[in-house]
Amino acid sequence: MRYKWVLICALWLLPYASVNAERHFIIGTEDINFYPHYDFTNPESTGFANDVLALFAKEYGYSFSFQPLPVKRLYHELDNLVDFIYPDNPNWTSLQRVDGQRLFSAPVIFNLGTTMVRPQNQNISLSEFRTLAVIHGFTPTAWLKIRNEYRFKLYEVPNAVSAINLVIKGQLDGADVEYNVAQHILRSQQQEGALVAATQLPRTRVSFHLSTERHPEVLQQFNRFLLSHQADIARLKQKYQLADELAQ
Repeated sequence: MRYKWVLICALWLLPYASVNAERHFIIGTEDINFYPHYDFTNPESTGFANDVLALFAKEYGYSFSFQPLPVKRLYHELDNLVDFIYPDNPNWTSLQRVDGQRLFSAPVIFNLGTTMVRPQNQNISLSEFRTLAVIHGFTPTAWLKIRNEYRFKLYEVPNAVSAINLVIKGQLDGADVEYNVAQHILRSQQQEGALVAATQLPRTRVSFHLSTERHPEVLQQFNRFLLSHQADIARLKQKYQLADELAQ
């Protein structure tokens, strides 16, 4: 009789356990420090996206854990190891050879792809440019499109700090580094102004989204959150000194 009662209690509690399980989600992220945009490399890390997702989770009673993965593996783990991916973009799917139909949130913020050069080279032309630092795991799409037209070489480096410092030292002409990331590195090294965004070299403005395959209802909630918390998001952009666009 005792065991029958235990079984009945377990069956009665099962629906509630399922509901609670659906309040926790795993978000797949890139295993890199992309501060101030985001840094999920350890539980103590901070960044703009870290704070936005924490605010969303608090608003809707969710809890998130983050699974940092190599960039090339990350987009193959959706609906397997992870429930969501951040950052993501609809235009990246054609490059990733991934099955499935990802759903995307509204844009959270924009990635400003720039070529950082020394101030005396700010107006350097493509015909004059020779050497570019690119970060391992990232695809310099805009540069690859023009690779057959101009005489430049790509040099792969482990991270953005290495790319920035190679240009500062004059060992390479430019670094393919996101503008806000570059500004943070220069500030942290007390070298503000040591590099600037080139005006005549490739630039991109790419939106960052949250994506999923199996949780469209949560994605809809996230979209409503982005609309209803615009003031909070603007405050976080200011906190992390994030620019959403560059002056021409």
